Parts: sequence; structure tokens; C-alpha cells
Amino acid sequence: MVFVNQLYIHPVKSMQGIALKASEVLPSGLNYDRIFMVCEPDGSFITARETPQLLQLSTTINDQGILITLDQQKSVQVNYHDFSITSEPTQVWGNQFSAYIASINVNRFLSEFLQKDVQLRWIGKQTDRRVRRFPNTPLGFADGYPYLLINQASFNYLQQQCPQKLTVEQFRGNIIIDGALPFAEDGWKTIKIGDIIFDLVKPCSRCVMTRVNLATHNYFADNEPLKTLRYFRQDEQGEIDFGINMIARNTGTIAINDRLEVLERKTAKNYIKSFPKQDLNQAQPCNITIESTSFVGNNQQPILEQLEQHGIALPYSCRTGVCGRCQMILIEGDVMPMTQSALRRNDRILACSCIPKSAHIKLQFVRKS
Repeated sequence: MVFVNQLYIHPVKSMQGIALKASEVLPSGLNYDRIFMVCEPDGSFITARETPQLLQLSTTINDQGILITLDQQKSVQVNYHDFSITSEPTQVWGNQFSAYIASINVNRFLSEFLQKDVQLRWIGKQTDRRVRRFPNTPLGFADGYPYLLINQASFNYLQQQCPQKLTVEQFRGNIIIDGALPFAEDGWKTIKIGDIIFDLVKPCSRCVMTRVNLATHNYFADNEPLKTLRYFRQDEQGEIDFGINMIARNTGTIAINDRLEVLERKTAKNYIKSFPKQDLNQAQPCNITIESTSFVGNNQQPILEQLEQHGIALPYSCRTGVCGRCQMILIEGDVMPMTQSALRRNDRILACSCIPKSAHIKLQFVRKS
């Protein structure tokens, strides 16, 4: 079963997120998500892409507005009623709209922290900003779409390939789902979570902001995780995708553990696969034994791929863990499942969705009775 594993809102664009157990779904996004933004005095947006220290600031929602806190020592209260009466021109990625300016006290706090003149802006109770491709869909300060879905299995696959220790939060998703195959979301067109129907409209193109280590607020070395994503998530135009942008057809509430149902599917986007050869040279060896045949494999590739490379045929139909035809019996050793469904009862595993974990594994074919 595919279900909601985590929910996040980011009340101030590019500041720390808040984990929720449930949230109200609005046309413009989850309630309170990206309704504030730090700007230049002329209304141009500022994000953690060029100002990663913004991620040092946390927020707390209260009845009057929000509390912005730095290291649990310094804080400033942001009240809705203290914003300017009239809205002022504001822009995100060339998208022009209007927003309200915070009080002098709030702007001074942020300006001193960033060591430059900035303003905090509020989208207001009703926004005049719209999603470009969907002019009837309102939008707060998010880059381009109200919702961003991240598949936990896709993140796990990325982490297996990436040398840096990542967190799913650094990808700034709103809805984190679990129980699906890695990148199964590429082939979804319409889904239902609880009572809410979402249209998956566009893969999310990733930028330098994903390089910010949330623990240190510095950039990861060697352009990670974009370097690793480029090996298998770069399209012909050079865009690097991870996660799916969505819009909601209706309003209501979603919560952790809500079931996800795929209502309509589509043809998945093609990506250029260009894994470097040296990756496998750096892998840890694993001795794989199947029946009376043994060979030296690695701890980076799915078992099915390694069997094929050594001339051992195994039936399959999907290679994504759906058909179940590549079941094998794990006699000895440990494997790392790429999805929850990869581990079956009675020590059975799916070869297409399991990677060797221990230095030796022993497998057996499943024989039909």
C-alpha cells in the first residue's frame, strides 16, 4: 500500500520546514505553506540558493502570525495586522504579483541577520498570483506550483548512489509518500490521497538549493547531490528532476498514513542514463552464489542486473517490483530492499528490487510445484 509518510510546510520560503501530522489542503498549497518570503526592497525574491543562512531560521505558527527564531536565542514575532495596508509589486522567477510588507521591527531583525537590507512579505489572505500553466490555480511564494510530492523510495535509491549523507527534507517536499517503487511517480498522472485528488503536472527541476547541508548550512562538496542525480535524472534539455509538482482539484484535509490511490497513469519521461564506470570500481565486493554457480558481484546494483551480467537468466516482466516474476529465495546473507514490497514471506525476495548488503549472499530459484 502506498501511503503518506510525512507532511511538511515552510511558512517562510527558504526557512526551515515544520513537520505536521495533518494539514488543510487549499488550492494554493497546504495551509500556511510559503505564505511569507524574504525580499529585496524592490520586491525581488531572496532564497537559500544564494543565501543558505536563511535555513538557520525556524518558524512557529501562532494565532497572531508566526515567530521567527534564530538558534533558540533570538526571535521576532511577525503579526498579520502589522503588515502594510496596501500591497506592493513582488516577483518570483519573473512572475509579477503583489504582496504586503512587514513592520520595521521584523525587517530590521532579518536585515541585521543577513547583513543587508531586506523585507519580509506576506502573500495576504487572497493572492493575485497564479500558476502560469493553470491560470485558475492560485499560488503563494512557491517557485511554480502549490504542491511537491517526494517518493521515499526514490530518495532511498538516490541515497544508495550518493556518497553524501542526505535528508529528504532538503528537497523541500510537502507530501512524502512511502510504499511505492523508486520513481513510480514518473508514471502517475492523477492520484487520490484520502479524499483529495491531485494532478501531477510536472517533474520538479532541481537547483543548487538541494546542495545545502541542513546540519551545517554549508554546501555539500563535489556538487552533490546534483552530481549523482545527473547520472540518471537528467533529460535531453539538461534539466535534473527529482520529485513531482502537483495541483489539487478539491479542498479538504490530508494526514499521515492516508492511502494513496493512482487514478490515472501516463508514459514516464525519458532520462539519460550515464552512470560513471568508476562507480562500480569503488563498490564493495559481494560473493553471490545461486544454486551451484558463484561470482563476485557488488553492493550497488540490483541482483537481477548482476545475474544478467553473468549470463544467469531470470524471468521478469516489469523490472520494477510489480509483476513478482523475479522472486528468489534468500538462503544466506542480507540484502537492501529498494521498496517495501521487495521482501516477501518465507525468505523470498524480488531480485529486481534488492541490492546485496552483506559480503556473501546465497540464493535459490523458486521452483513451481
